[in-house]
Amino acid sequence: MPEESSAQFSAHNIICDEIPFIETKETVTDEIRSSIVALAHEKKAIIFTSAQAVSAVIDCLGNKQPDWQIFCISGATKKAVVDYFGADKILGLGDDAIDLSRQIESVSAQEIVFFCGNKRLDTLPVLLSDKGFRVSECNVYETALTPVKLNQDYNAILFFSPSGVESYLSENEIPASAVLFSIGKTTAKALQQKVPNEVIISAKPDKHILVQTVIDFYKKQTR
Repeated sequence: MPEESSAQFSAHNIICDEIPFIETKETVTDEIRSSIVALAHEKKAIIFTSAQAVSAVIDCLGNKQPDWQIFCISGATKKAVVDYFGADKILGLGDDAIDLSRQIESVSAQEIVFFCGNKRLDTLPVLLSDKGFRVSECNVYETALTPVKLNQDYNAILFFSPSGVESYLSENEIPASAVLFSIGKTTAKALQQKVPNEVIISAKPDKHILVQTVIDFYKKQTR
């Protein structure tokens, strides 16, 4: 979580423990690197759904600016794309996989490259395949679960990914009284399939917005 977010919580007398339940690392082989370099010379439709994937691909490009039409998730992923490729390369933007698939459906390109991780969900590839798109997946990073057994019950728990949900629940139960906060609809769905607790979803898949969502929630509780 960004350092300024912790400061925001402290300013509103919210005590927050930050505990990582997953870790990610790039898994770009020489073969994948060569494929990305080759793709950089082509006009391609590209999907990014995580900032980690953007970072892994950038590491392979050697400052080259490919002529890509990019579709990506908003929040941190969009920021990573804009910082390197520029906002003008983004042809479609969505808050989740379903939203993004609708943006992609509006273009004529029928072949699309999806840079993803080993824990990517089936939602986007399935939706696009059903619409006649040929989706070529390129796995450029992996997510490992790093579960931690907690000895404390929390009033609220923030989740940033379905993998985080999986990791947390592998070692812990969620108290019935806990309010759950999710960075997006996909993560919220992963929670709602497992627990009956109230799940509050950030308006955008952005860590800063999620933090503000928590602060606003507790402001209402103290009125």
